[in-house]
Amino acid sequence: MILSLEEGRKEDGNRSIADKIIKRLHDLDKTVEYNQGRWAWELLQNAKDSTADDETHKISVQIILDEDQVEFKHNGIHFTEHDIRGLINQISSKEAEEGEQTRKTGRFGTGFLTTHLLSRTVQIKGVLEAESGQFYNFQFTLDREGEKIKDLSPKIEMAWNGFQESATEIEDFSLHNKNDFNTSFVYPLKSEEQKQIAQIGINEFVKLLPYVLAFIPKIESVKIIDNREITDVIFQNSTSKIDDFITPITRIEDGKESTIYILEYSGERTSIACQVEKEEDIYSFTNVETLPKLFCDFPLIGTENFNFPMVVNSFDFNPLTERNGIWLKKENDDEVAENQSLLLKAYQLYKDLMEKLSESNYSQFYNVIETKIPNVEYLNKEWFQKEIQTPMREFLMDLSIVELESGNKKAIKDIWFPLKEYSKDVKRKLWKYNYDLFPECVPKEKHLIGWSDKSWNGWESLSYEELAKDLATKEKIEELKKSFEEDEEKTFEWLNEVREFLFLEESNKLLFDKYAITPSRNGEFKTTSELFIDKIKDEELIEILRLLGDDWNDILINKNIAHGSYYTKEKKDIASQITLKVNNPSQKGEDYNKAIILLSEWFESNNPDEIKHLFSELYRKKAELFMNTILDKESLYRIMKSDTDLSKVAKVIDDNPHLLDNIESSEQLKSLLTEYDLKDISELRDIIEASKNGVFIQKSELTQEDLAGLGITSLEDLEEALKDKDLSSMFHESSSNVNAFLYAEKLILRAKQRIIGHLETLDEYDCNEIDTDISKTSIGGIKKNGQEIFIVTRPSDNNFIIVYYGSEKDILDYENAELWVDNGIDTPKRITLGRILKNTGINKIPV
Repeated sequence: MILSLEEGRKEDGNRSIADKIIKRLHDLDKTVEYNQGRWAWELLQNAKDSTADDETHKISVQIILDEDQVEFKHNGIHFTEHDIRGLINQISSKEAEEGEQTRKTGRFGTGFLTTHLLSRTVQIKGVLEAESGQFYNFQFTLDREGEKIKDLSPKIEMAWNGFQESATEIEDFSLHNKNDFNTSFVYPLKSEEQKQIAQIGINEFVKLLPYVLAFIPKIESVKIIDNREITDVIFQNSTSKIDDFITPITRIEDGKESTIYILEYSGERTSIACQVEKEEDIYSFTNVETLPKLFCDFPLIGTENFNFPMVVNSFDFNPLTERNGIWLKKENDDEVAENQSLLLKAYQLYKDLMEKLSESNYSQFYNVIETKIPNVEYLNKEWFQKEIQTPMREFLMDLSIVELESGNKKAIKDIWFPLKEYSKDVKRKLWKYNYDLFPECVPKEKHLIGWSDKSWNGWESLSYEELAKDLATKEKIEELKKSFEEDEEKTFEWLNEVREFLFLEESNKLLFDKYAITPSRNGEFKTTSELFIDKIKDEELIEILRLLGDDWNDILINKNIAHGSYYTKEKKDIASQITLKVNNPSQKGEDYNKAIILLSEWFESNNPDEIKHLFSELYRKKAELFMNTILDKESLYRIMKSDTDLSKVAKVIDDNPHLLDNIESSEQLKSLLTEYDLKDISELRDIIEASKNGVFIQKSELTQEDLAGLGITSLEDLEEALKDKDLSSMFHESSSNVNAFLYAEKLILRAKQRIIGHLETLDEYDCNEIDTDISKTSIGGIKKNGQEIFIVTRPSDNNFIIVYYGSEKDILDYENAELWVDNGIDTPKRITLGRILKNTGINKIPV
C-alpha cells in the first residue's frame, strides 16, 4: 500500500464531507426561524430508528435542560457501524442501507445537522455493536465549527480519532441493561440565541408529542427536566384505546396528572388524528389549524399551512429535502404518485370517520372541516381541488354535524351562518336576532365563530340583508310577538334593538326601504317610504279619515318605534285628505255618516279660525253635509214641518234618562204631548230620534221650487242669501226641510245637464273642454264661434229665476257670458237682455 496515496484519499473524502456539511449548515443558518424547533424531533426520530429491527423494544427518552447545555438521552438499541459512519461522515442510514427494506425514517442524515442549530459541537455517548459481534462503549465530540473546508475537514478526522480512542470493549454484554439510558447527546449552549432555540424546540416538542406517541406506540415515555425553572413533565403512552379510536396520553407535570386524548383512525399505510377534549361523556374536537398537518411518523415542520381537516400521518410519505412538505406536483413521478395516493387514502379515512362520529357523542366538528386549497408550492392545486376539496365539501354539506341550542344536529346545508367578513360582535348579534326568529336554523351560539370562520361559498349566509328579509316575513307586529311568546312591550324592545343594530351600518339604511320591517300604528310592517311621523296629534281627525275609507294608521309610524328618518304628516295634510274623501266618497254608508257626525262635532269643539283655515270648503257646507247623513228623510221632513223646539225635547230627556222606558204609562207623556203640540207618541218618537242626531231646523215658507230658482241647495247657502235685503223682503227668514234642498239640488243638476246637452247640438258651441266644477250653477271651458264664454244655468220650473250670488253676477258681467234656463219639458232657452226687459217691464237701467 502506498501510504501517501491512502492519506490523500482520506483527505479528499474528508474535504467532500466538509463541503457538504458547510453548505447544509449555511442553508440552515439562513432559515433558522423555520428550523429551530426541529432538533428535538431529529433526536427522537433517531431514538425510534434505533429500534427499527426490534418491535418489542419500548423507547423511553429524557431531555434535560440546564443553563449552559441541553442533554437528550434514550434507552434505544445500540449503534451500528452504519450509524457511526452516518454520524461522522453525515450519511443517512437510508443511504447507507440503500436497497434494503427498512422501517427507519432516516438516521443521522442531513436532518441530523439541524441539531447543530443548538450548538456546532455535540458530545455523543453510546454503545456500538461491531460487525464482528463485539460490543463497545464510546464517547467522543463531534465538532462542526468552521466556515471553510480547510477548517472543518481536519475536524472530521479528529472525530474519527476521538471515537476510536474512546471505544472500550464490553467484556460481558449480557450484563448490559438495554433499558438504561445508554445513548446521550449533549449540546453546550454558549449564546442567548442557542438557549432560545433550545426553549423553542422544547415548547414545540411538548405541543406535538401527544400526536407522535399516538402514531408510534413503541415510544413509551418522554420526560423533560428543566433545571432552570425547576420543573419536569412526563408524557406516558397508553397500550389501550378508548372506543377504538382514542389514545389517552398521560401527562404528569410537577406531580400533577392529566390526560390528553388523541383521536386516531388508521388504515393501510395512513392514519389521521386530532386531539379531543373530554367533558363527561362528550368528546370535543380541538383546532388543528396551527399544527403541522403532515407527519412522517414525526411532524413535518412547515406543513402548518397545508390545509387539511385533520393531521395526516404516513411513514411512507416522500418528504421534501427540508422535510417541510411532501412532493405533490410533478407529473409522471413515482414519489408524487405515491404521496397523492396516500393523501387520497387519508381523505377516505376522514369520510369514514366523520360518518361514524356524526352519530356519536362528539362535538365541535367545525374544528375538523378545513377544506381550503393549501397555498404551497409543492402542490398541484388543480389535482387537490378535483380529487379532495370538491368531493370533501359535497360530502360535508350533507352531514349532520352542526349542533343546535336544542341539542339536535343538522347538516350544514340546512343552517344559516354569519358572513365570514363580519366582526365577531356583528356575528354574535346576527346570531342572536336570527335565533330569536328561527332557533332551529342557526348553530349553537358558542360554536358560531368557529363555523363562520370555516365557511365557504354555498353556505346559507346570515347578513344584515338576510336579517331584514327574515324580519319582513313576519309582516306584522302580532306575528313577531307570537314568535317570541312575549308581550307587546317586550316585542317592541326587541324590534328597536334590531333596528338600532342595523342603523349602526350606514349602508343598511337602504334595507329599510327595500324590506317592510317598520310597523305602522296598525302593526303592519312597512318600508320607510310608506311611513310618516305623526305630527297631526289629533286622534279624532285620524278616526274621521279612517271612517271615510282611508286609514292613516296604516301609514303613520308606530309610536313605540325608535330610530330612523321619515317624512311627516301634519294636520293640514289630513284636512286635505278628509276634504277629498268627503267630496269624492267611494261609497256613502254607515261609516261615512259616522265620519260626518264626528267631523261636525270636531267643528263645534275646536278653534273656529283653525277650522276655517283647515276645512274652508267643508265648514261652509257643514249643515248640508250633516243633513245628508239622515237616512230617514220622510221622518225628518215631518219633524221639520212641526213647530217643535227639539233642543228642549233633548233637554227633558237628558234630565230624566228613564223617561223613554216608562213614557207610555207615565203622566209626563200627556204634558209632553200638550206642551209641544204633538198628536201622538209616534210623532214624539220621530222628534226624539231627530234630536239624537242634532237636527234643529225651523219651519220655512220657502217652496222647493223657490230654492231651485235661487240656485240654493243648503241651509248655509240659504242663510247667506237671506242676508240680501231684497231677498229677505220676499221670504220669511226660515230653514227649509231637507227634502226641499234635495229636490232643489236635483232640479239644478237636471237643468245644468239638459243645457249642456242642448249646447252640444249647436254648431256654434264647442264643448270639448267643458268645465262643470266652477260651481253648481256655472259652466266654463265652452267656446262659441272660437271665443271662450261662461254660462250661468237655472231651472225655470216655477217660471222665474233669481240671480243673487255675487259670483254669478260677476260671471254675467263678463262680456262673453250667457244665462240659460230649463224647465225640464221645453228646449233649454238662452235669456237675453231683450227677453229680460220684455218680461220684467224694466225701462230704466242705471249705467
